[in-house]
Amino acid sequence: MAKPKHISPKLLALDEKVLIETRMSTVRHMTGGITSILVALVLLLLAFWTKIFVSTNLPFISELLNNATYGNIISIIFVLLALLFFVYFIVRYLRWASTLYVMTNERVMTKRGILGRDFDDMPLRMITNVDVNQSVGQRFLGYGTVVFSSQSGSRDDVIWKFVPDPIRVRRMVQESMDQSYYSRQK
Repeated sequence: MAKPKHISPKLLALDEKVLIETRMSTVRHMTGGITSILVALVLLLLAFWTKIFVSTNLPFISELLNNATYGNIISIIFVLLALLFFVYFIVRYLRWASTLYVMTNERVMTKRGILGRDFDDMPLRMITNVDVNQSVGQRFLGYGTVVFSSQSGSRDDVIWKFVPDPIRVRRMVQESMDQSYYSRQK
């Protein structure tokens, strides 16, 4: 049993113990964000190319940036584009950091939100099916989607997207459900 790292103890019952606490796969979710940072750095490098590397000329770029009429405008456009890519990275990071998947000995829950909060939870005793969906690429990268279904229908499903090692999550949920079921039978 793990001690909660990110979930507030106020959200747990007194005897509730955290079994799994995870986030979306960084491989899947942050690849776009990291790519945006690299593109932003290249744009900044291009925007200030003639000021940083005075003696080195890049064909077309150096001529364009040294143009008295358009050079400053193009540099400003490169800087603004770089800022947009940085903002995109920050949004991706905040979405990743603010989404938390938690399984306790009593329920599964999803916590989402940067400013507002959205909690989805389902007691283990109400879960009727645990589905794992993985494409070939997701399997290769080690993440997938876990869907916790109840008898009340798909509208009330709790869905964990981009979960690292979803097969292990499914196994742990099933073991906890079995343990909960057998402890009630006694």
